[in-house]
Amino acid sequence: MKKLILTAPVIALALMASPAFAKEYTIKEVSDPAGGKPYYFSPDKLTIQPGDTVSFVNAQEDMHDVMFVEVPKGVDEMIMSPMHEKEGDKFSYTFNVPGTYKFHCHPHEALGMKGTLIVGQASKPGETVNMDHHKMSKMHDDAMKSGDQAASSHHDQPAAVANAIEATGKINNVDPAKGTVNVTHDPIKALGWPKMKMEFSVEKGVDLSGIKAGDAVKFSLKPEGEDNYVVVKINKAN
Repeated sequence: MKKLILTAPVIALALMASPAFAKEYTIKEVSDPAGGKPYYFSPDKLTIQPGDTVSFVNAQEDMHDVMFVEVPKGVDEMIMSPMHEKEGDKFSYTFNVPGTYKFHCHPHEALGMKGTLIVGQASKPGETVNMDHHKMSKMHDDAMKSGDQAASSHHDQPAAVANAIEATGKINNVDPAKGTVNVTHDPIKALGWPKMKMEFSVEKGVDLSGIKAGDAVKFSLKPEGEDNYVVVKINKAN
């Protein structure tokens, strides 16, 4: 019988790849209008290892978000945060697919609020894909315009619900205190979105008490800003 001999380097690599050795990092969303660079991520370049978690934290009371606009092939979800408005608002994500990730703050993209994250090692040319949030937003706007007449017939519904985009999916996590739900949604034709895992803010007044992880749900989205969507209605799927 052959014996499997594990050398010290092999054992070390296996341990480093385990969840117990995963690290957590923080990137701050900074507003400094009086400074030379008014809006920026700190740091705006970071290298981590697969399995590590990065938290994007709002450093002050101002509006920021995080959108990953270029990701390695193999990432099958859109990575984007809810809008951060209060100091301390946080969005965390665990990166498992190696490669290059590029992100920006949508409200301050034109002012240079961008960053790059390397997981393991940088991607080679052709190994990344663009996540076109702008195109998705335009598709949503077009869908909303084409649905205006149909929505106008539902006078007995609140405007936010009557004009909403309908979706289905499975709940991963519910945070009533933050007013967010993390859901793996099915393809949303009206937005041109494939099946993805996303975190959404929930509009005030929406009841989350009966929703828990693992539930299949039907929910309604409305736009909030150019590239952000909030849940205005959510129920368990029958």
